[in-house]
Order: sequence, then structure tokens, then C-alpha cells
Amino acid sequence: MKTIDEELREELDFLFSYDRVKSGIQDIVNMPDMKINLVIRLCLQNHGHLSAKKREAHFSFLSDDEVNRMEQVVLEGYRVS
Repeated sequence: MKTIDEELREELDFLFSYDRVKSGIQDIVNMPDMKINLVIRLCLQNHGHLSAKKREAHFSFLSDDEVNRMEQVVLEGYRVS
């Protein structure tokens, strides 16, 4: 039962963080949910940052400032180190 409680708590924490991060990104730039999900996933896979290769492939339309601000939202929202 302890494992279920811990896993459920971790999942809920992740979902709450996702909602905060998604909202923060939406405050920076207007993008479809699919693109926001991709930004979050790619940043989490790369220690809170969007790699130059992924940025060029998927987000070349974003300014440096927008990318930096979105990365900061992910870093703070998930406490990525």
C-alpha cells in the first residue's frame, strides 16, 4: 500500500507541476498544446533546457528570450537540476 501511495503522490505532483509549467509557458507565448507538451518533454529530457538541434527542428519561430523564459519556467516548475 505504501508503494501505491508514494507512486500516486509522485504522479499527482508531476501533474500539478505540469499544469503550472503549461500555464507559465502560455503566459510567454501562444502555442498549441501539442507544442507546449513537446517543449516540456524536451526540456525535461535535457535537464531543463531545449537543445539547439531540437529548437531548430521544432521551435525556430521562437525568439531567444521566449526560449530562455520557457526554460526557466520548466526549471522552476519541476525543480530540475
